[in-house]
Amino acid sequence: METIRAVLESKGRDIITVGRNVTLSEAVAFMVSKDIGALLIKGDAYPEGIITERDILRLWNSKEGIHNAPVSDFMTKKLIITGIDDTLLDAMTVMIRKNIRHLLVMDGQKVAGLLSIKDLVKERIKNNDAKIKLLDDVLASDKTAEF
Repeated sequence: METIRAVLESKGRDIITVGRNVTLSEAVAFMVSKDIGALLIKGDAYPEGIITERDILRLWNSKEGIHNAPVSDFMTKKLIITGIDDTLLDAMTVMIRKNIRHLLVMDGQKVAGLLSIKDLVKERIKNNDAKIKLLDDVLASDKTAEF
C-alpha cells in the first residue's frame, strides 16, 4: 500500500504558512494567488493552527469587521495529523471520519507536509491507472499467446 511519504515525494513538500497576524482578507488573497485551500499558521517550532477555505467561507458574512481580523482569531488550533509512513487509506479514513479536507503530515517531531483530499485522490487515481495498464498488458499478452 502506498504511503504518505510517496505522495509527498510526488507532490512536493512545500508548506505554505502565514503569520498569526495576517488578516482574513490577506489570507484569502494569498490562498487565491497560490491556488491552495489551506494555510498553516506559523508557530515557533510547530504550526499554531490552520485556516482553510471552508473556515473562511463559514465566517465571511457572519460578522461585521472580520475581514481585517487576524487569522489567529479564527484558525483551527487542534491540528489533526498523520504520520509520514501511514498509508493513503489511513489518511483518507482520518479525513472522512473527521470531515476535513487537509491533513498535517508529521515525520516524528518534524512537519513533513500538508495534504489535501485532492492530493490523495490524485495519487489513488494514478495508482489505479497503473494497475489498469498492467492488467491490459497482461490480457494483451495472453491473447497473443493463444494464437
